[in-house]
Amino acid sequence: MRNILIITASLIILSCNGNYQSEDYLNLKDKLAGKWKAKAFSGELHEEWNLEKNGWMLQQGYYIENNDTSYSAVTRIEKIGNDVILFSVIKNSNPKIFKAISISDNEIVFENKDYKNPYQVKYEFVTENNYRRTIKGFENDSLVTYEFNFEKMK
Repeated sequence: MRNILIITASLIILSCNGNYQSEDYLNLKDKLAGKWKAKAFSGELHEEWNLEKNGWMLQQGYYIENNDTSYSAVTRIEKIGNDVILFSVIKNSNPKIFKAISISDNEIVFENKDYKNPYQVKYEFVTENNYRRTIKGFENDSLVTYEFNFEKMK
C-alpha cells in the first residue's frame, strides 16, 4: 500500500510539473516574447525572446547581411536583489552587464558608464507588435546612437 501511495504522489508531482507556468517576474513576456526582426545597417537583426522557467527573459539574436551571419548574441534580463540587470554575451566579445536606471510600463533604460560602447541600452515598448531598442556609446570619442525598430514576426 505504501508503494502505491509513493507512486501516486510521484505521478501527481510529475503531471503538475508538465503544466507548470513560469512566473513573469518583470512583466516582460507580453512585451518581448516571440520572434522579432529589424532593419539594421545593410542587413537585418533577428531575435527570439522567451520567458525562462526561472521567470527571466532570454534572447537569442543574430545579424544577417548578404546571407552571412556576422553577429550573434545571447541576452538575459533578470532581477538580482532590487536591481534589474541586462546581461549580454556577444560572440567573440566580452560579456557586458547593464543595470536598469529607469523602468516604466513603456520602457526600460539600462546603463553602465564603465563601458564606452555601448554604455546605454533602452527598450521602448511601442505596441504589442513593435519595440524599439536604442543603443548609445562612444566611437572614436564621438557620441553615436543606433536605433532598431523591431516588428514581431507572425
